[in-house]
Amino acid sequence: MIVSLRGRLDRWDEESSTAWIEVNGVGYEVMIPAFAHNWIASEIPGEELQLFTYYHVSERQPAPLLIGFQHHQEREFFRKFINVPEVGPQKAVKALTFPVSEIARWVEAEDVTALKQLPGIGQRLSQTIVANLHGKLTQEALLRAGEELTAPAATAAGALYADAVGALEALQYSHREAEELVTATMRVEPDIAGLEELLRAILEQQAPAEAAR
Repeated sequence: MIVSLRGRLDRWDEESSTAWIEVNGVGYEVMIPAFAHNWIASEIPGEELQLFTYYHVSERQPAPLLIGFQHHQEREFFRKFINVPEVGPQKAVKALTFPVSEIARWVEAEDVTALKQLPGIGQRLSQTIVANLHGKLTQEALLRAGEELTAPAATAAGALYADAVGALEALQYSHREAEELVTATMRVEPDIAGLEELLRAILEQQAPAEAAR
């Protein structure tokens, strides 16, 4: 299993979504998901870079595929995404045109309409994606585009997220509304580390809306 590469960028071809990476004299052809095109295009040919990679081969796809990402958590999101029925690596490489964090928020909010924006993802497949991944992308939904949470921070954020959703449900918010409120607040105020502080921020934001009703 090839899980990462550190080498020199030889060539980037946007049309085929492939980059050639030379590692100790060996060249690797790596497919780059659409959302990462700007990142790989900004890299200078000849300079060293590191990619986190997903290696795929199966009976239906006997020719090995190597898919590359800037961040480890993007790779983990991709691994979950392609496990959805009817979503394979090649479809996912072309479909994922938005940042991982944004797609994860759509899934967690069960926003089928937003998911239909992804190339090759229609109504039925959007519903399948939500059915298979809802509740499994909370950490990815908290990412900011182009950044990555460290493992301890991701664990802490995931626990805080779950506690806050549960607390809001106890206050009679629906599960979906609670998830949307917690995700939005944690993204706007990423330095919040405690449950009480997070709930206060959410309820303060909701106060004007409640007063207007």
